Amino acid sequence: MVAMLRVALRPRFLGLLALMIVATIVCGLLAGWQWDRAHRALTDKADGPQQIGDIREVVGVGDAVTNEIVGDIVAVDGRFAAGEQVLVPGRRIEGQDAVIVVTAFLVELEDGTEARLPVARGWLPAEDVTGEDGALDPSLAPAAPEGEVRLSGRLEASESASGGVVDGVAREIATPLLVNEWGSPMYAGYLALDETEAPLTALPAAESQFSRGLDWQNIGYSFQWVAFGVFFLYLWWRSVRTAYRDELDDRREEVERLLAESSGDGPRPGPSAGAGPSDGADSAPSADPAADRSAGADHAAGLAPSGVAPSSRPALQQNPDKDV
Repeated sequence: MVAMLRVALRPRFLGLLALMIVATIVCGLLAGWQWDRAHRALTDKADGPQQIGDIREVVGVGDAVTNEIVGDIVAVDGRFAAGEQVLVPGRRIEGQDAVIVVTAFLVELEDGTEARLPVARGWLPAEDVTGEDGALDPSLAPAAPEGEVRLSGRLEASESASGGVVDGVAREIATPLLVNEWGSPMYAGYLALDETEAPLTALPAAESQFSRGLDWQNIGYSFQWVAFGVFFLYLWWRSVRTAYRDELDDRREEVERLLAESSGDGPRPGPSAGAGPSDGADSAPSADPAADRSAGADHAAGLAPSGVAPSSRPALQQNPDKDV
């Protein structure tokens, strides 16, 4: 642990730690922001729908309907677009197979242009809009009012699109589908009227998957940011641990290399195997220096210049007839 701490205290890893701490703090701030949004939304919904004013001051055209305003009451002035109406079947309301009537509402913006707002005018039993062939007939739905009107209702988020619009029938109140059918610009959510005219009945509060999970979605985002912050710190620790282990491996390899080199050297050469104890005794100096000098002189006198003993040289033959 001490050796690993020394690695962690190196300037390179301290700089990396500072960077990871900054990233973790940013993740913590984002997590707190998401948590605050979810908490405010839950608190507001506990108090019931709020009157939040004109839709043009609440949400922009094309902007998402967030959990802070979904289900709240907005007002809008404008007129219904003639011929832009769809039926949305497949709903079960008050124990009946229901069909929702959705009509485009034209809202004048500050720049003079008009944006479409889908308006769920109400619902009616499916049998009321079913033709003789057993298929839904949009022409049997009640027509929208004409002229300038002021509407009030709940602002709801768009449902997820899973199909298209066929012969004036759509499977969901999904603005991505309706914008292809009616044109743009268009608000991203829709308006569910509080009060309707017979034979239509006002819709209950929306219970789409998006509406039910919207607040918990922000809470999930906050936990994700916390996880990201922890991951940054883990990434730093993993970097330090990897560097420490790499250094240990390098040291181990160096030690193994030195041991291999040491074991590969042979024994140093010693005295000859044929040499006996007497060899050492013969080479040892005599205790009597005078005797050594005499023996040396005698040995020198008995040697010929070529180093051969005199007895080994041939004797000279004398010729008595030759004068010397």
